[in-house]
Amino acid sequence: MDTPTERRVRRRLVGSINDEASSVVANAHHDVERIANQLNGNVLETIFGFLPLNHDLIRLRRVCSDWEDALKQAYIPSDFEVLGVSEFMLLETMTTALPNLQHLSIYDIADGWGRGFMSGDNPDERGRTYPRTHDIGIISNFTKLRSLSIIEADLNGEYPAIFNFPLLEKLSLHRDLRNNPNYHKWDLELLAGLPMLRELECFFNQSLTGNLSSLRVLKDTLEKVEIENCPRVAGNFMDLADFPHLKVLYLNSTYLNSISVHGQESVSGDIRDIGATDFTALTKLTLPRTVYGGNRYEFQSIAEVPVFMRQMYPLAKRFSLDMFWRLSNASLDWYDDSDEVDQIPPPFVCELITLRGTRIGWRWRCNFPDEDLMHPDYCPTLYDTVVDPFGPLEFSDLNSSCEINWLEPEPVRERSDYKDYTFQLGYAQREINFYRGCYNPPTEDEYNQLLNVNDQDDDFGDY
Repeated sequence: MDTPTERRVRRRLVGSINDEASSVVANAHHDVERIANQLNGNVLETIFGFLPLNHDLIRLRRVCSDWEDALKQAYIPSDFEVLGVSEFMLLETMTTALPNLQHLSIYDIADGWGRGFMSGDNPDERGRTYPRTHDIGIISNFTKLRSLSIIEADLNGEYPAIFNFPLLEKLSLHRDLRNNPNYHKWDLELLAGLPMLRELECFFNQSLTGNLSSLRVLKDTLEKVEIENCPRVAGNFMDLADFPHLKVLYLNSTYLNSISVHGQESVSGDIRDIGATDFTALTKLTLPRTVYGGNRYEFQSIAEVPVFMRQMYPLAKRFSLDMFWRLSNASLDWYDDSDEVDQIPPPFVCELITLRGTRIGWRWRCNFPDEDLMHPDYCPTLYDTVVDPFGPLEFSDLNSSCEINWLEPEPVRERSDYKDYTFQLGYAQREINFYRGCYNPPTEDEYNQLLNVNDQDDDFGDY
C-alpha cells in the first residue's frame, strides 16, 4: 500500500505529464493551423484533386473560408457515381461546394419508398411518376463537366439541362429497353449544345428522334458514335462520311432476340457507296440492316453474296466490319431445314473472316456467331474473346460452316507472323465439319443427301 508521500509524488508526476501532453497537443494544433493558413489556393486545389470524391472531401470546406474557396475552384478528376438517393443528395450539395466537377455518372435512384427522378417537360402518360422526387436538372450547375453518363435512370419527358455543357466530351445515355421502356424524349438536334463532344453513346431509347445529319454540327470533334436500338433515328449514314476524326461508327437497330419496338428502323444508305476518301479515320463500322449490306442484311440470292464480299474486301482492309449477313427467307434459294431436333440447319448466314493482319476471306455458316449456339470460348482473334489456346474446344454441329472463300492468297512461310496465321486458321477451320468441301450452301437435294449420309454415319457409330 502506498504511503501518503508516495501518493503525493504520483499526483505531482501525473499532473506534470498531463501539462506536458496538453502543451504538446496545443502546439500541434497551432502547427496544423499555421500550416493550413500557409497553404495557398493553388496548392490546396492540387491536394484536393488527389483526395477521394466523397462526404469527407465536401466537409473540408468547413475548415476555413480559404479552404471553401479552394474547393470551389478545384478540378476533381475522379468520376462521381450517383447510385441512390443518398449520393444524389450529396450531389445537390456539390453544386455549390464543388461546382467544377468534371466526370459524373448517374444511375437509377428509384427505391421502395416512392422516391425517383422528377418528370421532365412533356412527359409520357405511360411513364412512371414518383410521390417524392429529385430534380436531375441540378446537373446544369456543373458547367465544367467533361463526361456525363446516365445509366438505367427512369427519366420521363424532356430534360434540356442534359444538353447544355460547353466542355462536355463524352455523353452516354443507356437504358435496357428490353425490360424497362425509355420515355426520355430528346432529339439529335440538341447535341448542338455540346460543341466539344467527342463520344456519343445512346442505347435502347424508342423516344429518341432526329436525323443523322444533325450530327454535322459536331463534324470536327466527333470520334465515336454508338446508337443502338433507337428505331426513330433516321438519315443516311453517309452524311458522316467526311468526319475527319470519326473512329467508331456503330448504328445498330436489331435486337439479338428479335424483340420489336415502336416505330421502324429508318437509317438508310448503301455500304457499297463508301469510297477511298470516306471515313478516313474509321477503325470499326457497324450499320443496321436497313442499310444495304448492314448487320443482318438479307440477300435475295446466293449468287449476290460473292460479288458483295469482293466489294467489302477494300473496306475490310481499312477497318473492322462488325457485321453478319443472311439469305432472305423470300429467296428462291431458301429452303426449310429438317424438323428433327438438333438437326444441322442449312448454312444461310455469312460472315467475313479476318485472320489478324494476315488474310481475309468469307464463308457461309449455320447461325449468327453472336447467338447462344456459339461456344463461349471461341477464337480470340476472330471474335475478341479470351480463350485458353491449349484448352478443349467442343463445337456443336449446329455451328457448322462451309469452307472459307479466301479473298487473299496464303501468306508465305517466311513471314514472321506465319505461325500466328496457322494458329488462327486452325481455330477458324474447327467449324468446318458437316459442310466440308462446300464453298456455298448446298441445294435442297444436296442438303438432304448430306443429312442422310450423316444419319447413316451416326447409326454405324451406335454399333
